[in-house]
Amino acid sequence: MITYNKKQIIKIALPLVFGLMVQVLVGLTDTAFLGRVGEVELGAAAIGGVFYMLVFIVSQSFCVGAQIIMARRNGEKRLNKIAHVFYQSLNAILLFSAASVVLTYQFAPRILEKNIANQAVCSAILAYLLPRCIGLFFSGTKSVFRAFFIATTQTTQLLPAALILLITNFIFDYLFIFGFCGIEPMGLKGAAIASILAEGCAVLYLTGYLFLKINLKKYGFNKFILWSHSLFVHIFRLSVWIIFQNILNWGTWLYFFIEIEKLGANELAISNILRSISALPFVISGALATTTSSIVSNLIGAGKDNEVIPTAWRIIRVSAIPFCLCFLFMGLFPELFLRIYTNNASLIKEAIYPLYAVLFTYLLTLPAMIYFYCIYGTGKTQVALVIEIVCTVAYLLSVGLVVGYFKLDLIWCWMTELPYYIILWGASYWYIKRQKWCCEII
Repeated sequence: MITYNKKQIIKIALPLVFGLMVQVLVGLTDTAFLGRVGEVELGAAAIGGVFYMLVFIVSQSFCVGAQIIMARRNGEKRLNKIAHVFYQSLNAILLFSAASVVLTYQFAPRILEKNIANQAVCSAILAYLLPRCIGLFFSGTKSVFRAFFIATTQTTQLLPAALILLITNFIFDYLFIFGFCGIEPMGLKGAAIASILAEGCAVLYLTGYLFLKINLKKYGFNKFILWSHSLFVHIFRLSVWIIFQNILNWGTWLYFFIEIEKLGANELAISNILRSISALPFVISGALATTTSSIVSNLIGAGKDNEVIPTAWRIIRVSAIPFCLCFLFMGLFPELFLRIYTNNASLIKEAIYPLYAVLFTYLLTLPAMIYFYCIYGTGKTQVALVIEIVCTVAYLLSVGLVVGYFKLDLIWCWMTELPYYIILWGASYWYIKRQKWCCEII
């Protein structure tokens, strides 16, 4: 029978945490390089990055749905069915990516020109976004591999893939942003090209590992399925609610940065730095939440519904101390982190107090996200969407008042997520505690 004690949770979660922390370092590298190009480029990268994630979210959310199903098959010991889900997900992701690239080139310039006040910032965003969206093919493929390794609790290979991504991104960033060895400096466009090439290297590693080290017959990889309409519909029915939920989530982030842009280029640049710094604690909680989702689905597949709530609480206890230590270190040495992103003394001084606001707000992310992803693991993705809608409405009202109407200081702007996480934690805990999800079949 499947059971997850503290040691097993750490074994599954730790590689995922470190792997996603490396992903944060990738974002840090981009921001640090662009922070030395100019404030316009630094601010434009923030909006461009969020817009990219908004486009990519369909593929990523589809992979979350596939991960839940693969984890359930893993818990049920129907291992030879896992590759069927993998292949179908990969085929769907490539189609989604092709459609997303076409739509981005067609509509992104119109959307941004209508909503960005500063024309220089708008042009810079497009210089980054349009080439960057070509990388959707690699980002989506990487998400399919990630879903497989998390679902089967083989998370160790995500760390070397992330390290390859980090190292190659750093090299390509230097080459293409600043120019080297005959390569012309490309600025924002260079950052986009660097990300595409680095993600391609990570996908190449994961593909090689899968076909050289994994028992292909055990998981059903020896039987390739080009397309299965019924399986696609099955995955889509589960993931469509996650797609809507994540579109809402990232859409509100885009709205937040568009409103911040209206305050000025300086505020936008500081906000991009804060977004990058806050990604570290956010990724830790996100990695643990993803682990929770996979574990919960495995437990339900094994018929151990009664272990779900104790396991979620165990994950929170295991991660609380390192999570809080991370916040404490960042709070004690704010300038140390801020100097990584910029050498502008004025920006560093203005960013310190907003950084404290970010740290205070993000203390709630760990328990909120773990209980929320428990709902994902149960397969009740419609319920997760309802909770997300309520949280989003609260967040939009908060941003609209604090940033859009009153135009308060950045400290208050970055505390607008407090209502979101308070509601997310309370609603998710209440639903999981009720146990209306027991014995859900997916």
